[in-house]
Amino acid sequence: MKRLTIFLTVLAFFMATAGELRAQRRTTVQMGTLMEGTDTLGEKGRRLSQRLFISKGELGMGMQFSYLDLSSGDSEILMLIRNLNAYGTSFSVTPYFAYAVRDNHAVGLKLRVSKTDAGISSADLSLLSDDLSLSVEDVQGHSNSLQSSVFYRSYVGLDPHGRFGLFSDLSLGYTHSKTSYTYNSASLDAFTVSDKLKLGIHPGLEVFIMNNVSTHFSIGIGGISYTRSKYYRNDEPVGTRDVSKARFMLDITDISMGLTIHI
Repeated sequence: MKRLTIFLTVLAFFMATAGELRAQRRTTVQMGTLMEGTDTLGEKGRRLSQRLFISKGELGMGMQFSYLDLSSGDSEILMLIRNLNAYGTSFSVTPYFAYAVRDNHAVGLKLRVSKTDAGISSADLSLLSDDLSLSVEDVQGHSNSLQSSVFYRSYVGLDPHGRFGLFSDLSLGYTHSKTSYTYNSASLDAFTVSDKLKLGIHPGLEVFIMNNVSTHFSIGIGGISYTRSKYYRNDEPVGTRDVSKARFMLDITDISMGLTIHI
């Protein structure tokens, strides 16, 4: 309790200091003011108006969270699998910081730590005949991963007070993960080690809830990735798989929320 009190006191002091610094910045830079437009149609002279949301030189530090819980409640749509009872949960924490290299444009670093548990309690696979069937039960997988990435973020301010804004992240990340397996609660002495390189896109919405504190919501819409997986049994490699993907669509497994302190 004492350590928690000290931590909250330091955090409150830091937020107050950051708020004062950002307030001073706002006295010289008015957030939400219209920026010089970009001529999008040449001779027709139409311009895309943007409002100042993040000013040049601003530093942001924060934490991003993601939680996913999936189950096989809609297993009736899988015609070949009967009595399917599967589940999966994933939780990740991502500290990050970003620096505004110019108005409404920032670059930054992220470090993401994830833990995923998934399994099949029961499933009957019937391949059009009772003579071609397979029954599976109590198979589980446990995965831990660490991802580091660099990102470029562009903002679009939405209101004249500089409180609401849209953003889009273009990130390049490397992920190292290890997945182990169990059957009937007993270890299979088998695991997978994967290394993944991905170029991804994450649009989102950011809202300032205080003068120096903002919250945001983002979702992945795909990207390009390359993954190399190595399979081990009894600590000996038994196989390798390389997979390349280019997919652009809403990814419900890549939804996150975060909190940022701005200085």
